[in-house]
Amino acid sequence: MLPENIPQKNNTFGKRQMINLITYLEAACRNIACRWRGRFLKLYLIMHGCQVGKGLKCASFPYFKGFPNKNIFIGDYVDLGRNNTIELAKGSKLILEDYVLLHQNILISCNASITLRKWAGLAENVSVRDGNHSFAKNEYFRKQEGVAEPIEIGEGAGVGAGSMVLMGAKIAKGVFIGAHSLVTKKTATEEYGIYAGNPLKLVGRRG
Repeated sequence: MLPENIPQKNNTFGKRQMINLITYLEAACRNIACRWRGRFLKLYLIMHGCQVGKGLKCASFPYFKGFPNKNIFIGDYVDLGRNNTIELAKGSKLILEDYVLLHQNILISCNASITLRKWAGLAENVSVRDGNHSFAKNEYFRKQEGVAEPIEIGEGAGVGAGSMVLMGAKIAKGVFIGAHSLVTKKTATEEYGIYAGNPLKLVGRRG
């Protein structure tokens, strides 16, 4: 028998190191998987005549409603999250500049032109639509020809979770849109302003 006064070995440090190692390996594997999916997506888009820069990451492939046809332009190190949907009408154009982030469950419906400048980001469940139905009363709205106006989300701007950006909207450089807000062409935004609500109002400024 061992003497009672011999201290027991403490394995807490070893367990912590093992957990850190497992976490590191898991993160590395996820990162590698995102980069490989990005490479496959880049190949797919190039086959459809689109332009894609280096370092594209993709947590899951976006669902395309309407096939890309020389109308998607992606810069360097763009990061695409999960479960995103991209609608592309004939003759439309989607531009994602360098370091753009699309989080998850995002809908981008492009009938004219949608541009996200470099370092812009969309949080989860954001909807960006540059088109709408016509509403003449003598015909079903779904049978009427749509209308569209370009959308531009400025450099370094962010759109919070659950927000909607509608046709003709222009979000200035460095602006942040709070969660569950509505952005339309009627709202003029100032650089580095913080906006929220419906209707959208200036609630602060980035310091």
